[in-house]
Amino acid sequence: MSPQILAVAMAVVLLIVVILLLRSYVLPEKYAVVWLLAGVAAIVLSAWPGLLDAIAGFFGIAQPINLLFVGAFFVVFLLLMQISLELARTRDELRKALQKLAIETEKRSTDG
Repeated sequence: MSPQILAVAMAVVLLIVVILLLRSYVLPEKYAVVWLLAGVAAIVLSAWPGLLDAIAGFFGIAQPINLLFVGAFFVVFLLLMQISLELARTRDELRKALQKLAIETEKRSTDG
């Protein structure tokens, strides 16, 4: 099996897994978009390996693999930022809910 066929097969498997996780409601839609784009990009780049060489040449990058590492780093950075923002939002919602619960508990204890 050639490396190109193996890369295309692995990219297709990645895309199928993301779609199955999305359909079974395990993977939220807001995360699935990034993974679907990554899967499609992996299929395109593995099906046409010359495209990666052309893009790397356009940006003046000597080795196309370096472009993949920069792209992967950027995707991971965006995912981390998205998860950090969601964590901060969840923390704020939890704090507000706890404050509201504490106020209601205090009201009940003073009323009774």
